[in-house]
Amino acid sequence: MSSSTLLAPASPSRLRHLLGGVVTLGMTATLALVSAPTAAADTAVAPHDGGFTIKGAGWGHGHGMSQYGAYGAATKGKRYDQILSFYYPGTHLDPTPAGTKLRVLVSADDDGSLRVKPAAGLTVRDTSGHSATLPTGSAYVSWRISRSGSGYRLSYRTKAGTYKTRSTNLTSSTWSFSSSSKVLRLILPGARVKPYRGSMALVKRGSSGRTVNTVALEDYVRSVVPAEMPTSWAIAAVQAQAVAARSYAVRLRDFGSYAGYDICDTTSCQVYGGQATESARGDAAVKATARKIVTYGGKVALTQFASSNGGATAASNLPYLTARTDPYDGVVQSQAWSLRVSAASVQRQWPSVGTVRKLQVTARDGSGRWGGRVTTIKVIGSSGTVSVAGSTFQSRFGMKSTLFDVG
Repeated sequence: MSSSTLLAPASPSRLRHLLGGVVTLGMTATLALVSAPTAAADTAVAPHDGGFTIKGAGWGHGHGMSQYGAYGAATKGKRYDQILSFYYPGTHLDPTPAGTKLRVLVSADDDGSLRVKPAAGLTVRDTSGHSATLPTGSAYVSWRISRSGSGYRLSYRTKAGTYKTRSTNLTSSTWSFSSSSKVLRLILPGARVKPYRGSMALVKRGSSGRTVNTVALEDYVRSVVPAEMPTSWAIAAVQAQAVAARSYAVRLRDFGSYAGYDICDTTSCQVYGGQATESARGDAAVKATARKIVTYGGKVALTQFASSNGGATAASNLPYLTARTDPYDGVVQSQAWSLRVSAASVQRQWPSVGTVRKLQVTARDGSGRWGGRVTTIKVIGSSGTVSVAGSTFQSRFGMKSTLFDVG
């Protein structure tokens, strides 16, 4: 995601996704319900010169940590633990067990098989304790695990481009690759090769399968941090991001409901790209905060974060995700934005209203300027009126947040 109003994208994607945040996290809709909207409605606004000027602030859902806010707090001398304490009040920092691992869905590997490049010490194994070390040499271009009936098949690609099956003593339980270097070069559809730490398994899904990377939690965070925040930022902010990302992953592992994996690798969860996205400053931030997670009441917290909250955090039903003024979000630079929306484009989205006469914000969440984020807005036309969720209106017009005012 890019914007002329931002110094650099705090999260390269994040719609980043659910509650209308161009920077949100998975499970937001189910785990962080917005606070009760305010009762007073805004004055209805008629179009001017054929459209409406939308003025807004922030980029994302506003729950939890503002990444630009963390950056601003770090420039004010705040340590990473103080940053986390501000954005997740009432929480504590506790260690995860040494050796904690995570199962990550590799969503780009979607052809139903698992292919890796040959490597010294490359091993295929099942979950029943059987394994086989695979040969290297020019005859073996790549190795593949694919589905076969209720089990699997192992094959290798020859220089001629054909696959030859290789027999094993493995059972029909889940098969995986690992190597003595603890790094695998995964072959994605289109022949793109990406390195990943840990092991790779083909987890059954019906008659097909999906690729799941089992990786040490600390190595996972090493990949996530540079994908979620520029590691050139003040180091305390990067350290706070490392703890938030680690905590979020453990939270999804402990409370999620994915089949065969703990977390995905896209903006619907957290962006994870394997070894290729690691960086020296990101590694340093991970090492400085090793194993630390945010907890509340003895359980890992849902450490939601977004690029910018526009000057105020949004509340949820969780006691540590509260609504409060954020003095750090605009320290680095203003997070204000504006957008011109034509009346005709609004009519195209909701044609049943006829010619669009007015827009009226009817409910806000009470946190932030203009009375808070828009929860409901009416589109008033010559043929009728429709009431639209603020997040829906945001999504239809590519707005950065639901913290906006119709002018």
